[in-house]
Amino acid sequence: MKILLYAAFVFLIVTSCAPKLSSTWKSKDYKGRTYTKIAVVGIGEDLAARKAFENNAVQLLKDNGIHAITGITIFPPKMSPKKGEDAKFIKILKDNDIDGVITMSLINTKESQRYTPGETYAVPLGYRRFGRYYYRTYSYISTPGYYQDEKSYLIEAVLYDVAGELQEGQNTLVWSGQSALINPSSSQNAAVTFTSEMVASLLNDMVILPSQN
Repeated sequence: MKILLYAAFVFLIVTSCAPKLSSTWKSKDYKGRTYTKIAVVGIGEDLAARKAFENNAVQLLKDNGIHAITGITIFPPKMSPKKGEDAKFIKILKDNDIDGVITMSLINTKESQRYTPGETYAVPLGYRRFGRYYYRTYSYISTPGYYQDEKSYLIEAVLYDVAGELQEGQNTLVWSGQSALINPSSSQNAAVTFTSEMVASLLNDMVILPSQN
C-alpha cells in the first residue's frame, strides 16, 4: 500500500511540474479513458523529424503506463490518407487492435526579429584615499542593444478515439493541443520539447488514463 501511495505521489509531482501545451481543446462529450493501444503518427515529409517525434512520444507514453506504438510501423512514409480511402485506413487500425490515434503535425511557421536592449554595468577599478577614508572607484561600461532573428514553429497534436465500429467519414476527433517552439536547435530537440508538453497535457487533463495493469 505504501509503495502504491508513493508511486502515485511521484506521478503527481512529475506531471504537475511538467510543461504543458499553450492551448488545448477537448470535445464536451468525451470523457478521459484508458486505451488498449495508441498509434502515434507524425505527419510531414521530413522522415528524420517524424521518427524523432514518434519515438519520443511513444517512450513517454510507455513510461506512464500507456501502450503505444510508432505510426511508421503501420503507416509507411509514402502512405498518406486520400479521399475515398477511409476504409483502407480503418482496416489497418482494426487489424492492429488500435483504438486511439495521436497525430502530430507542423501547421505554421513564422519569422520575426526580437530586440534585446543594451545593458550598463559597473566594473570596480580599485580604492582611492580621501583623508582618513578609502572609497572604491568604478568604471561604467555599456553594451549596445541588438536584434535577433527568431523562427517559431506552431505544432499541433490531435487525439482520435477510434474504438468500436467505424464508418467512413465518421468524426472521431476528441482532443487537440498546440504549442509554438522558438528556434529549436534540431528536430530531435523540438521533438523532446513538444512531446513532453503533449504527454504532460494529456495526463494532467486526464484525457488519456494510464492502464490499471
